[in-house]
Amino acid sequence: MTSRRAFLQIAGSGSCAAWLALNAPAIQAAAIAAHDAAANGKSLRVLAPEEGAELEAIAEQIFPTDETPGAREADVIGFMDQALDTFMSESLGSIRQGLSALSNLVDERFPEAASFSDLTFERQTGILREIETEPFFGLVRYLTIAGMFALPMYGGNRDGVGWDLLGFEDRLVWQPPFGHYDAEVHDGEG
Repeated sequence: MTSRRAFLQIAGSGSCAAWLALNAPAIQAAAIAAHDAAANGKSLRVLAPEEGAELEAIAEQIFPTDETPGAREADVIGFMDQALDTFMSESLGSIRQGLSALSNLVDERFPEAASFSDLTFERQTGILREIETEPFFGLVRYLTIAGMFALPMYGGNRDGVGWDLLGFEDRLVWQPPFGHYDAEVHDGEG
């Protein structure tokens, strides 16, 4: 008799394999495009270069480069651009509105500065403290964290630098922790 757990493992692996087989060309094309764009230094897909510079400066405030790699080394802006072009495309308008409001705040506080990214690190920190409770900052913070720790094939986490910070070891297969719930599957003991 097959246990419910074994049945779910068999059914799940079959449906995952079928989904992967059906979507393999699209997945491969997206991964190749992201890799080629990063390797060739191509421009961003949906963000203007100025928008990318501003978002990268914010991401560097959230994960600064110090004795360990930060958002810039992880290519968080690559992840943001890809996310805003695909699964988070509905957020692109909010990002652009937030960047416009940020630009206005910078103009108000520091009229001599051309942009947020031109400010000193300390001045950037001060500006971000003023907006840290706003939805725009929350969205950029989410994208930054996701870009630091996502699978590198989605852009971001270049060379696994985010995972290295956590001590995460990337494996193709993970083994669940052994315990009472799966003892029957592994050694027949209960």
